[in-house]
Amino acid sequence: MRVRKVLYLFFSLLILVSLSHGATDILLNGSAIPLVTGDSYGLYQGYVLTLKSVSGDSVWLQLTDNDRIVKSEVVAINGYFIYNKTNMTILSAKIDNIYSGSSEQSLVSLYPVYQFTDPDKPPPNITEEIPDNQNLSRHDNSSIRISTPEEPVIWAFGIVFILILFYIARKYW
Repeated sequence: MRVRKVLYLFFSLLILVSLSHGATDILLNGSAIPLVTGDSYGLYQGYVLTLKSVSGDSVWLQLTDNDRIVKSEVVAINGYFIYNKTNMTILSAKIDNIYSGSSEQSLVSLYPVYQFTDPDKPPPNITEEIPDNQNLSRHDNSSIRISTPEEPVIWAFGIVFILILFYIARKYW
């Protein structure tokens, strides 16, 4: 009976560890990104998303990787801008809404935006600083956002789960 309980505890911990392993692959998890025509948004691992222009109900988006264009595409409203690399999705962004302004500037809302770890690049630092517009826009926006993945939440859940398992194991042994 004790062996069965120990095996149950071991397999529960194994499942928890395997589930938390894949969570570090998600860098942006359903984020919202607003972009004005001509502005850029710095992503993890050196990627930069730029809104080149807006025409009616479609937008021209360009994704660069260390100043090299990796994808440039015109996407209609409610459409998806998806960048795949070696059969893996690296970036997925839905064109949520277009707010027309002057003839030169429009605001585009991208939601949801998902960015996954590029396996060909080193993993980003948890507290990697990403400039909002990476000095590529016409505006001098020096604000910096500090993004952290959801790893602390996973660790907290794992610790609570382990404590519950130890409580149950102690109570029934």
